[in-house]
Formats: sequence, structure tokens, C-alpha cells
Amino acid sequence: MIMLLRWMRAGLASLLLVGVMPFGWAGCTAPATAGSLGTQNSFDVSSTPLTTSVSSGLKCTGGLLNIGGTNTITATIGSTLHPNGTQPRLYSAATGQYLPYSLCQDGGCSTLYNQGSVITWSSTTALGLLGLFTGPSSTLPIFIRPQMNSNLAAGTYTDTIPIAWTWNICSVAIGTLLCLADTGSIPTGSYINLSLVVSNYCYIDSAPNVGFGSAALPSGLTTIVSNTLSVRCTLNASYSVNLTSSVASSGQYRQMAYTAPVSGTTSYIQYQLFKGDSTVWTAATNSNATGTGTSQSFPYTASVNLSQNNQPAGVYSDTVTVTVAY
Repeated sequence: MIMLLRWMRAGLASLLLVGVMPFGWAGCTAPATAGSLGTQNSFDVSSTPLTTSVSSGLKCTGGLLNIGGTNTITATIGSTLHPNGTQPRLYSAATGQYLPYSLCQDGGCSTLYNQGSVITWSSTTALGLLGLFTGPSSTLPIFIRPQMNSNLAAGTYTDTIPIAWTWNICSVAIGTLLCLADTGSIPTGSYINLSLVVSNYCYIDSAPNVGFGSAALPSGLTTIVSNTLSVRCTLNASYSVNLTSSVASSGQYRQMAYTAPVSGTTSYIQYQLFKGDSTVWTAATNSNATGTGTSQSFPYTASVNLSQNNQPAGVYSDTVTVTVAY
């Protein structure tokens, strides 16, 4: 009887050993990592939901088991460097400005996470969970979404996100339904150093055409036409507005041209552009300004030379190219 019990115990031990499959799990690490949001112009940052995937730094190594049970990884967002309450913010010392942002679990950003939030990744299989490690060097990615409607000057905006990690992942299978979990944590020392470079940008809001009307003689044309250019540039960006004619100038005047269809002869009507301060706006005298991030107006007048000689009938025109340099 004693011999039989020993044999049964030995047999049970043998069955348990056969049912255990070593996983070779090497655990998880999460060193500090850089998270670049790239270079974006100020208006894209303000008007476009820019969601960028960055490495969280978390990397888990080992084999993969497709087995029952819930596998989880959690990230607790710690105190960032420049928060407003629980809202993390990027900051530029050069501009003195802040850009609020949130963290997301995925690119869809259906849920926004801030300072103190806990992000949880879970799957019923370790294979499914570790399949999320698609970041650089097979790390778990986190997504960063800056808030829109900002008015930022150009500069480098940074922040540091501390993250406390925990994980519970199946590491050793026992039969086909149970496993021994690899449980661990990294409470300190894991950081994402974020950076976003905001660049200057300008665009033309409006550049309406100028018409001098119709008349038999140059002296009968509308003498002065008032108009306005509108330009929008990044806050604090230095820029200039240049007006260059397609028709060559004659002395102090710009010219509109008309080419007769039969003879091919080209005739000209002289005109001039004046800035808002009444100085002549030539191709060599730009208008300079500093951006505000909002639309800025450049009033000007167009005036026909009333003392010029009479010209043949026709439609006279000049194309003036507006160039904004910044």
C-alpha cells in the first residue's frame, strides 16, 4: 500500500511537470526616451489636430503565449514640468508661451489622458497585448495631441512626462487554461522627454484686383483707387511684403500694357502704387511688419499718371505679384 501511494505521487508530479511550459520571459524595461513631435508651422499647430506617436520607452521581451487570462499593462502619468492643474503643457523659454496637450492610448484619441491619469492596455492573450508594441525598437507607443486654437511664436517647446509602469503578463503556461503571471512594476525613472519645434509661416489672406474703369483718354480714368492687402504671419515673425509688376516700369511709373492684335504694337498706360503712408511702393521698397498670428492689413492706393500721352483704345493690364518673405 505504501509502495502504491509513492507511485501515485510520483505519477502526479510527473503530470504536473509535463504540463508546465517555460516561457523564457525576460521582463520589461522602461528607460528615459525622447519623444519628438517634429517641426510644425504655427498655423498647423493652431488649426489641425496633430496626433503624433512617440515611444513610451517600455519594452517587454520574451516568448509569446496565446493562452487564457487577462494580460494588462498600466501607465500612471506623473507630475509634468509645466502643468496647469492636471493639464500638461509644452513650454518654450524663448517665447514664454505654453501649449497644452494630452496623451492618448491610440491614434484615434477617443479618450484624452492628463497628469494623474492611468492608461491601461489589456488583452486576453499575451500575444494580443505584446502585438501593441509597435513603437521604435519594439516599444509600446503613446500618442500626443496638442490642443488647437493656439497662437504661438516660433520656438522649441518641451516637457517631461514621468510614467510609473505596472504589468501582469502570462509568462508560464500550465496546461491550456492556466498560467503563471510575470508581474512587475517600474515606479520611478521612466520619462518621455517631449519636444516640438514651431516654425514661422505666412500666407496671404486677400489680394483683390484693382480696376481704373473705362475712358477714352487716360485723364478720364479713375484717378485714385484705394485697396488693401491682408497678410497673416506667425506671432513675432519679421516679414516683408513685395509688389513686383510683370510689365517693365518706365522711370518712376509702373505700366499697364496692351498689344494690338493686328499690328502687334504694344502701348502702355502709366500708373503708380503708394503705401498707406503715401510713399511710393516700388519693387525695391518693401513694406515690413511683425506678425501677430492674425490678419494684418496693408492699405495702398493705385494712381494713374494723368499727364501721360493718349494711347490707343484697348484693355491695358499689369499683373502684380505679391511676395511675402519671412
